[in-house]
Amino acid sequence: MKRSISIFIYLLAVCSYAQDIEQSSKEQRPTLFGVNIDYAYILKHSENLKSIDDAFPKSVGISWSKLLLTKSAWEFCNCFPRLGVDLAYWDWDNRDVLGNGVLAMAFAEPYFRTQKRTNILFRVGLGGAYLSNPFDDTANPQNLSYGTNLSFALMVGFGFNYRFTDQWNLNVMAKYNHTSNGGIKNPNKGLNFPSLSLGVTKSLEPLKFPQFEKTGKREPPKDKQRLSVVHFSGWSNASVGDKDKFYVFGFMGKYSRWIGGRSAVTVGTELIFDYSRREQIKQDGRDANFLQAAALVGHEFWLGKVTFSQELGAYYLNDFRINDDIYQRYGLTYNFNSHFFAGFNLKAHRHVADFIDLRMGYTF
Repeated sequence: MKRSISIFIYLLAVCSYAQDIEQSSKEQRPTLFGVNIDYAYILKHSENLKSIDDAFPKSVGISWSKLLLTKSAWEFCNCFPRLGVDLAYWDWDNRDVLGNGVLAMAFAEPYFRTQKRTNILFRVGLGGAYLSNPFDDTANPQNLSYGTNLSFALMVGFGFNYRFTDQWNLNVMAKYNHTSNGGIKNPNKGLNFPSLSLGVTKSLEPLKFPQFEKTGKREPPKDKQRLSVVHFSGWSNASVGDKDKFYVFGFMGKYSRWIGGRSAVTVGTELIFDYSRREQIKQDGRDANFLQAAALVGHEFWLGKVTFSQELGAYYLNDFRINDDIYQRYGLTYNFNSHFFAGFNLKAHRHVADFIDLRMGYTF
């Protein structure tokens, strides 16, 4: 899953950069329409889900996209990205418990080996899901996968595209799909379902892939290092007693160092005040500190004013231990100027989201 998230962040970077590409009448940006079908398997990644029967979801989807056959796109990734939107109907193969769903995503899909008839491609999708049959204490107590009708949706995939003609394409992909409400309401174990996908796309004009030379190493940024402090706030993904919403806030300090291309490595520390932990300590009648402190190492993509980050944290202060000592963070921030930035971040212990926070920071 960590590797999938890293690929996800990289491909999001491709999508973010492509949005800033200048228009040119001499460069081709053809429109494509597609239809695809998926066959999947729902992973029972938690003991609480073992009671649900095996499920093999199926879906049918349609897509609209633009293929950026531009020099600017090529210089960024030595590839030609396809950017678009996808709408899919999913039958979860367990209607009494899981119901069905509609997933809508924006996606980025870089193409490699474009001078060949068979191309290598990656895909990332990020969007939302409508899920029809959430958890209910009396009507649907078995559905611990999702507790709200609306959820976030994430997909990463790898596959091959075969060009029958200059306009018709067939693609085959292996995907990893995930839905979660980000800790808004429990239960929130999420739906995790790898799938095999078969799709057909039709371009409205003949595709002619330019033959550009591969770009070399990029010039280093003006400032090769950053020292930042951050304040973050959110809502904890926890249920204690009859409450399921608890405020969480904290502070982070981080040092980032550019290492080449658009990448930087990071080290840092953070303090976390999660009030669901304080409530649990109170109910248990324990004498413990609810404060958490952790050290983090990670990686960032620097893309002008946008930064994508992935970090691994390890607690060095965790007096009240109710989860793993290791966790992950995935974030997106926007730099308003050389000092101030803001964004959001997801904290998770393995496959379970802890909380999503909004953050503001200052770079020295």
